[in-house]
Parts: sequence; structure tokens; C-alpha cells
Amino acid sequence: MDIDRWRMEFTEARQRLFASIDFVSLHSRGHHLEDGVVLTSVSDVPFEMSIKCHECGVVWWFENMAWSTGGIAEWRLSDSSREASGSICAAMNCEVGAWVCQLGSKQN
Repeated sequence: MDIDRWRMEFTEARQRLFASIDFVSLHSRGHHLEDGVVLTSVSDVPFEMSIKCHECGVVWWFENMAWSTGGIAEWRLSDSSREASGSICAAMNCEVGAWVCQLGSKQN
């Protein structure tokens, strides 16, 4: 595969990752994931990528469930990342906690 075609494959895979249900779900829990996908495993088709939350520092691992068939990328959280995916971003918890404390002190 030539480099230009591979770059196009990676760009498309990244866009599909950003549109995946798991990615959107993490983002809705306050994780700041906009920049910097790291391609961690590749064949002719990207099959594993990781992305780090800019706020709390957690690295999330995504797997392309269609890589073995060569189909359109179907990204989902890896099993190890899925265990922690239900939590709200720790940095967001700190911000909300600080805001509530500030609000409480203003009312007193």
C-alpha cells in the first residue's frame, strides 16, 4: 500500500472512531478527546488506536471490529477500557466539586 493511500485509510478510520458510539459516550462524560489519536497497531487496515483524555490523563483503547474482514472501520472500546468507561472524567468531577463549594460559600 502506498503512503498516500495509507494516510487516507488512517484519516477515514480516525473520523469513524470520532463518530463511534463509545467515543461519543466518553466525550459526553466530560473526557476531552478531540486531538491526538495514536495508531497502535496496523496491517493494511488500522485495527487498534488509543487516545488520551487531556483532562484526566486516562488512555482509552479502541479496536476496529472489522479489521480482519477488511470492512469499513467499526470502532469500539477494548474490553480493558470498557471497564472504566462508565465514570465521569475525574477532572470534570474536580471542577464540579469546586464550583459547588464556591456556590455554597457565596450563599453563606
